Amino acid sequence: RSSAQRGAVHIHTDPHEYGRRRSTIDSAVHWRAVCQTHVARMSAAADTTATADSVTAISVRVIPPQMVWHLRHEVMWPSKPLEYVVIPGDEDAATSRHFGLFLLDKDEPVSVVSLFWERREGQGVDESVAQFRKFCTRVSHQRKGYGTLLLERLVADARAGGAKSLWCNARVEQAGYYRKLGLYEVPGRAFEKDGQRYVIMEMPLRRPTAREK
Repeated sequence: RSSAQRGAVHIHTDPHEYGRRRSTIDSAVHWRAVCQTHVARMSAAADTTATADSVTAISVRVIPPQMVWHLRHEVMWPSKPLEYVVIPGDEDAATSRHFGLFLLDKDEPVSVVSLFWERREGQGVDESVAQFRKFCTRVSHQRKGYGTLLLERLVADARAGGAKSLWCNARVEQAGYYRKLGLYEVPGRAFEKDGQRYVIMEMPLRRPTAREK
């Protein structure tokens, strides 16, 4: 088995491994249900019968940053050098976590996304606010629901880790997709980078406590 497989988080096996060391059985059960629903939809579209065991066809794994770079490059910025898609914090395990969605026993992910927590000077890591970046799916596997399934996993992970909100820089043409997932545009925060127009989008993950208000 490869090192990636040895470190895999198989969503259909042990729910106790779910989350950032503070996960719950409830969130793992929810994640399994999400996967089963997705497989059922795919099977219905193909006019086949879905079973609980069908979920083994899909797994989401926590992967090293090196595994996300190549897909980022291939899908998002193929005309740029590979170094262009490497961002600060990618290799900081205290503030980042990378996810890949795999099909069957494939060694390469078809969709990847990275989750980041803020590091504030003198205060360590702030886990109350999380950001996801560099979300992409291989072109040949787009529009099949894999990316949405991966984001469901990331949202659940951020919530289990204590984040009260999640945000991203979304390309303007993708804003509609993120709205369907529950994110909303932050007014007055649009910007442009390297010829691409972006809007900042955010979603609440939990209600603030009385102390946080």
